[in-house]
Amino acid sequence: MLISKITLGTAQFGMDYGINNQRGKIPKNEIFQIMDTCVSIGIKSFDTARNYGDSESLLGTYIKTSSHDIDIFSKLPECNPNEVDKIVHQSLKNLNIDTIYGYYIHSFKSFIDNPQIWGELEKLKAIGKIQKIGFSLYYPEELDKLIHNNVLFDVVQIPFNVLDQRFERYFSILKKKGIEISVRSVFLQGLLFKRPSDLSPSFLKIQSKLSDIQNLAKENDIPLEALFFNFATNNQYIDHVVVGVDNLQNLKDIVGSLKYSQQTRSLQKCLESFREDDENIILPFNWK
Repeated sequence: MLISKITLGTAQFGMDYGINNQRGKIPKNEIFQIMDTCVSIGIKSFDTARNYGDSESLLGTYIKTSSHDIDIFSKLPECNPNEVDKIVHQSLKNLNIDTIYGYYIHSFKSFIDNPQIWGELEKLKAIGKIQKIGFSLYYPEELDKLIHNNVLFDVVQIPFNVLDQRFERYFSILKKKGIEISVRSVFLQGLLFKRPSDLSPSFLKIQSKLSDIQNLAKENDIPLEALFFNFATNNQYIDHVVVGVDNLQNLKDIVGSLKYSQQTRSLQKCLESFREDDENIILPFNWK
């Protein structure tokens, strides 16, 4: 089922996150309601990071009082090789779990500067503290480097949405290697929902694209959220679609958007035509 592809992103649990986020961090009691709803409907994987404020600890508090079997993805912050073991064990403690399902190197630069980090993660995988290790990437050339150097990784997380399709050409290659693909930023931190007329001057280049996409959604009677979400979930190569929510209703709306899967599938080729390669627009950390 498509719902099994959903991985709940938890950046909003631990910090203010997203261009459209008006409320800041989600209250603890609401976080637990969101988690309960997720596991009850078949969402069993959650994405966090040491850099997401107290997100790991909040997840750990929930896990401690829950009997549900869930998978956790987390990420290694920038560090020296001799710090990896301590950081991973602290994450395990924060999360109240014995093993992390998927663990990414969060900064590719830290891997390039200190390649011994990878060896430390391999050791932790060998003793069962981590099931799958990999990378959270931003640029296709980073993936090129990993493939060229025959780095044997299990999981990768990359941005993917209607505008940002830079990694799509690698999907079949990764699947042939048995690598799990997680995609994030399917709503581009909320930018895709902005009214074209409200865009700041730095985004004027995509004003017409956003207008055309929004008109396409109206013409086909598909909510924008459903259009963007199903563009990712319909991709046969993608294993996990990481999506964050601001509240419980937001989660229900996202799950409800799956009913538009078939309608969106018929528009897939059209949606692919909106590809945008300007990294000043499609990478949020480049936004002015």
